Amino acid sequence: MKKIRLDVVNENLYYEKLSNGLDVYIIKKDNYKTNYACFGTKFGGLDLEFIPFLEKDYVKMPSGIAHFLEHKLFEQENGVSALNYYKSSGYVVNAYTNYKTTKYYCYGTNNFEENLLYLIDFVQTPYLTDENIEKEKGIILEEAYMTLDDPDRLFSEKIMDNVYSSDLYKNNVIGSIEDIKSITKEDLNKCYKTFYAPSNMHLLIVTNNDVNNIIDLIKNNQRKKKFDKVKIIKKEYEEDEKVNKSYEVIKADVKENRMCYSIKLSLSKLNCSKLEAYDYLSIYLGIIIGNLSEFNLKLKNKRIIKDDLMFRISSDKTKNDTYIIIKVFTLTDNPKKTIELLEKELTKKNIKEEDFNIYKKSIISDLNYAFNSIDGIMEFMKNEYDFFDKIDSKSIKDELHLNYDDFNRVINNFNNKNNSIVIMENKLWYNSHSYLFS
Repeated sequence: MKKIRLDVVNENLYYEKLSNGLDVYIIKKDNYKTNYACFGTKFGGLDLEFIPFLEKDYVKMPSGIAHFLEHKLFEQENGVSALNYYKSSGYVVNAYTNYKTTKYYCYGTNNFEENLLYLIDFVQTPYLTDENIEKEKGIILEEAYMTLDDPDRLFSEKIMDNVYSSDLYKNNVIGSIEDIKSITKEDLNKCYKTFYAPSNMHLLIVTNNDVNNIIDLIKNNQRKKKFDKVKIIKKEYEEDEKVNKSYEVIKADVKENRMCYSIKLSLSKLNCSKLEAYDYLSIYLGIIIGNLSEFNLKLKNKRIIKDDLMFRISSDKTKNDTYIIIKVFTLTDNPKKTIELLEKELTKKNIKEEDFNIYKKSIISDLNYAFNSIDGIMEFMKNEYDFFDKIDSKSIKDELHLNYDDFNRVINNFNNKNNSIVIMENKLWYNSHSYLFS
């Protein structure tokens, strides 16, 4: 077991890769009563075309299959679902599937070892029959029908559709109605045997229990099980450097009109690493348009926007490059003016070193604050693993050594020309305020 010192947050991280390939990370918190475990696999809504285990040719699975499989793993052959088990044990259990990963988690106070083992076991013992799959289809179809007219889902999907040119992000995580209906036991088994191999999985733990005991417990559990060695081969997608669609207005039943301004950036043109891009662009955007910036306050005071400007930065890798996507969100009845002022603000590059250093300190402060709660620590672990495929001290140390010269190098290569705008308006409001778009 490897001990990794996280100096900035004054914590020890314990790591071991088991003989079957499973990554296990543990942070011990003696003064916390709650224990938290997250068992994840690198299998999400994007992973539809791949070569299944023991096969030679690519297959294309129905959209929504990762989410469907997440649902099914809660059902056990003995008739006791994982939900009912944890309800009786006093623990909270849940799971989620996003574009790139599926995660199962539980947290509570007493009997952590027992609840941890149950989490591992129910994820690693699928019970799939034709009958229970057909039954589950009804449940998931109901969920899918409920979200068909969901403005949040429509808004999110439209943003992704317009930013990306490839088919990679054209399928939503829940899946289309037709695809959900078509999912079979054979499909689910192929996905499970390919992507739920321990070598493609990770176990993240925050606990007040003895670390050595927890590791030994996990090792003993895994020794009793037989796992195949799986090589995962996913289809790689070409992605055009340009956004797919630069502007679109959609109408929906929403109380507040909203907009998203997305920027698609090539890492090669930014001339920096993925971590540098994330850190330096976060500082840059935080200074010029963040919720405490003069720009944000001015737009609110003039009632051009109804809420703070919020931004998110994500990274996505396709065959020919790695892209950084910036999304700026707000609520506004005047998107034309908002976009005009935002684009002007995003041309500013003369950031003072003093402002850079202040914002850099706030990043370190936020990280330390996150480690004051079990939820914050687990979010840190999940985000680090999903971003880097590992957790270590490097990203934290790199943030400590962020410097003004490199910051200027990155932002001087930044531009917002390759952008995509999605505006969602209330149906009735749009018809009576069309002059704002002229």
